[in-house]
Amino acid sequence: MKTYGSSDRAKICADAIIDQNGIRTEFPKEVLAEAEKIRKTKITDKDLKGRLDLRGTSICTIDGADAKDLDDAISVSRTRLGYRLGVHIADVSHYVKAGSAMDREAQERGTSVYFADRVIPMLPEALSNGVCSLNAGEDKLTFSAIIELDKQGTILSYRFRKSVIQSKVRGVYSEVNQLFDGTADKALRKKYSPVIRSLHAARELAEVLKARAKRNGTVDLDSVESRFVLDENGVCIDVQPRVSGEAEQMIEQLMITANQAAAKLAKSAKLPFVYRIHEQPDPDRVDSLAELVNALGFNPVSLRHRTSVKTADFAAIMEQAEGKPAQKVISHQLLRTMAKARYDTQPIGHFGLALEDYCHFTSPIRRYPDTAIHRILSAYLAKDKEIAAHYTEFSREAASNSSKCEIRAMAAERSAEDCYMAEYMRRHLGETFDGIVSGATARGIFVQLANSVEGFVGVEDFPDCEFQFDGLLTHTDVRSGRRLTVGDPMKVQVAAADVATGRIDFTPAE
Repeated sequence: MKTYGSSDRAKICADAIIDQNGIRTEFPKEVLAEAEKIRKTKITDKDLKGRLDLRGTSICTIDGADAKDLDDAISVSRTRLGYRLGVHIADVSHYVKAGSAMDREAQERGTSVYFADRVIPMLPEALSNGVCSLNAGEDKLTFSAIIELDKQGTILSYRFRKSVIQSKVRGVYSEVNQLFDGTADKALRKKYSPVIRSLHAARELAEVLKARAKRNGTVDLDSVESRFVLDENGVCIDVQPRVSGEAEQMIEQLMITANQAAAKLAKSAKLPFVYRIHEQPDPDRVDSLAELVNALGFNPVSLRHRTSVKTADFAAIMEQAEGKPAQKVISHQLLRTMAKARYDTQPIGHFGLALEDYCHFTSPIRRYPDTAIHRILSAYLAKDKEIAAHYTEFSREAASNSSKCEIRAMAAERSAEDCYMAEYMRRHLGETFDGIVSGATARGIFVQLANSVEGFVGVEDFPDCEFQFDGLLTHTDVRSGRRLTVGDPMKVQVAAADVATGRIDFTPAE
C-alpha cells in the first residue's frame, strides 16, 4: 500500500489524484531513449526538401511567460481582399513516427495534464520543450496553414504545407497586451519591432473574426478559471480568477480559424479524420434552462424550439443577462445545458462555436488528436493512394481514446483544483468575504467569492429560519419572507476547509 503523506497538503492530495485516475507520470526507458535520439538530430537538407521556406517571414510565438512547449506561431499580413493568416504548428508527426514507442505512449496519455504545481506532459521534455518547441532564433520544422480571408473574416481559400520557420520573437501575452493598450516601454517596443506590423494586422483580423463569430451566433460564456499562486514549498497562498486579455483572445481566434480550415480540407477531401464535435443540447436540459431563465426574470422565448435550438438562441439569453447580477449564473447554466465536446470521425459540427467544420490541429505537443490529424494530413499532402486503408481504423481509435483521456485529465485537474482552493481557504478560517449566491440545492446554497473560490452554506446555518426551496433557484424563509436567490450578493465567513476532499463550508456573516 502506497503512503503519500499528510492529507492537509494539496500537493500530496494531487499525487494521490494522479494515481487514482491512472495518469502516467514516468516515461518508459525506450521512450526516453527515442526522445534523446531525436533531441540530438539536426535539420538536414533531406528534411527541408519540398518544404515551404518561411524563415524570412515575420513570425512569432505568443504564450504565457512560463510556457516552455511553444507549439504554435503566427504571421498575418493585409492583402487587397482582406488578410493572409499563417498559423505555423510544430511538426510533431515528423518526429513521432507511427507505431514507435513514443507514439504508443503519447496515444496512451492522450493529453498533457495541468496542475497548479506541475505539468504531466504527453511527450518527453526533449521534444515538448526542445526539438519541437518553436524557440525564437532557431530553425524549426513546422506544418503551416496559410489562409486567405476577406475583410469580413470569411475564409476564401486555404493551403496546408510542410514548412520551415524561424520565429523572430518569443512573445508573451502580458507584453503583447501592453503593446496593444499603449503602456509598453521603449525596450518592449524594440523587442517586438521585427513583428509589429504582423501583430497589428493579427489584432485587426481577430476583431473581424470575433465580430463574425458574434453575427453567426457564437455564445460568449462568462466561465471563470482559477490561477493558483504557490509558495516555495508548493503551498497555495493565493487564488485569483484567470484573466484573458486581448492577446489571449486574439490567438484563440486565429487558432480557431486554422482548426476550421483543417476540418474543411478533411471533409472536402473525404479523409479519415479526427473531428472535434459538439452536439446539440439534450431537449430536457433546454427545458430546464428555459425554466431557470424565466425564474430569473428573463425572456426564454429563444429556447422554444427545444429540439432544434441554435447557438444564437443561447447567445440571445446571454445578451439579456449581460451586466446583470445573474450573468454568471446564466453563463454557468448554459454551460451545464450544453453537451460535452468530444472527438469523432464524423464531421457533426461544433454547437458552441456555431461552426459546421472543426478539429484540433494547433497543439500536437500536448494533444494526441492534433498529432493524429497531422499524420493524416501529411499522408494526404504526400498523395498517399491508400490513405483510407492506412488511417480509417487509426482515426477511429484516436478519436475514441482521446475523448476518454480528456475526460480523465479534466476530472483529475478539477479534483486537484478543489484541494488547492481548500488549502488556501484554510489559511483564512474565520475571515469574512463578499460573494454571490452561485447555486442552490435542497440542503442549502453555494456562494462564489470574487477570487473564484466556491463554498457551501447549509440552510441550518441561518438561525431562527425555516426555508422552503422552490426546486430551482430560491430558498424562502416562511417566517420572515427572506429570500436566498441565485445571483444575490452575500457576505460569508469561512467555517471549514477540508483539503483532502476539497470541500469548503461558509456560514452567513450577517
